Formats: sequence, C-alpha cells, structure tokens
Amino acid sequence: MVQLKKHIIHFTLAIVLAVLAVANAAAQITIEECDTMEFSVVSRPEIPETHFVWGIYNSSPTPTDVLDPTTTLDPALYFVDGQYAGSTVKVTGLAPGVYYVRIHVWDEVTCTDNIEMYVLEVLEKQLDFELVADSVCIGEPTTVRIIFSGVGPYTIHYTIGDAVTPSTYNLNGDVIGPEISIPITDPLPVGETTFWVLKIDDGVCKSYEYAIDERPSTGILIYPKPDQSRIYLKDN
Repeated sequence: MVQLKKHIIHFTLAIVLAVLAVANAAAQITIEECDTMEFSVVSRPEIPETHFVWGIYNSSPTPTDVLDPTTTLDPALYFVDGQYAGSTVKVTGLAPGVYYVRIHVWDEVTCTDNIEMYVLEVLEKQLDFELVADSVCIGEPTTVRIIFSGVGPYTIHYTIGDAVTPSTYNLNGDVIGPEISIPITDPLPVGETTFWVLKIDDGVCKSYEYAIDERPSTGILIYPKPDQSRIYLKDN
C-alpha cells in the first residue's frame, strides 16, 4: 500500500497540505482552475523513481490518458516540465472538469504492483470585484474604484458613457484584495454617466471578457452647481 500526499500551490505560492490515505476507494480532490497540484507518494525508499508513473484521464464515456500522444491531452502541457514519472509530480493547466489521476508503483524486489485512482475536479476560476463610483458636483474631480477579492496583476479595459474606444488601466503586483482608483479626466455632464467594464485580464490565470448585456457597470452621478443666493442676517 502506498500513501498519497497532495499540495495545492496557489497564486500567492502558499501551499496547503492535506494527507490522503486510501485503500481501494476513489478519493475526491478539488482544485481551482490555474492552480498547480503537487502529488507525492510516500513509499519504500528503495523503489526507483522510474517505478512511479502517473496518468491523468478525462471523464468521457471512454476515458483517455494524458500520456496517449494521439489525444489532445498532452503530458508536456499538464505535467509541469513534462515530468510524469517519480514519487512527486506537479499537474497544472487542466481545463475545468472532472479527471481521474492514476498512480502506478511497482517493485520487482518485493514483487509488489500497486495502482490507485483518484478523482480530480477542476473548478472554473471566477473573478470577484465591486465597482464604486463618486457622486460629485460638476467640475469637481471624480474617480471610479474597483475593489478586487483576488490577487493581481489585472488589466482593466473599460469605457465611459457612449465612448467607442476603450481605455486601459494596469494594476501590477500580487497584492491580495487590491483596490484601484481610476481617475475620470474627461468632463462629464450633469446627470448619470455609466462606467462599463469590457474585459479584465488576469495576468496569472486568464482573460474575462463580458458580453454586451453582462458587462459590469456603475453610474457616475454629476450634480449641478447650486445657485448662488443672498445671505441674510437673522433679526433677534
């Protein structure tokens, strides 16, 4: 019997370790899209590294192994550095979905030959953020704030009002939950002008492009200047 250890390496490079010991039952492992999963087998130290071979199968009615060169599952893409042999491997780049991970370990000296299967579910990564716009009097400077719950860097593509050409704002760094302020430099009319997010590029994972009727937006409220009035002294 072998013992499987797994790590999930997140964007912040923090490592979450869980130890999983299974007999003949399949084990469920869940990660998020763009995460890197590290699989490690604890076994007898005398077993050569070449006697640990990993495989990944899709969950179609006829599961296909990642190591089959005739399929679209390329081991060089999904095993880090194409390394699918050894007591420790890393897996990344799998599209959202359900997969089966297999570990095959054998030892001619003690005549052991073990195969175990694990269910790996890759969840789609979601981008979570909040839009907040200023409400000011006409002529005063205004900004739109975007508050993220994830980790940068991000590139935001946006438009204001009926503008056709999008503008771009780049947020560098890997700060957790960053908040950015986009200054609105063009003068806006009295009333409400809509700030639209067209697309956000996650520099670590992927690009999020929104359909026209699903674009996140917020309204920038511009009030007129108050009319001047006389100041009167109150009689006692």
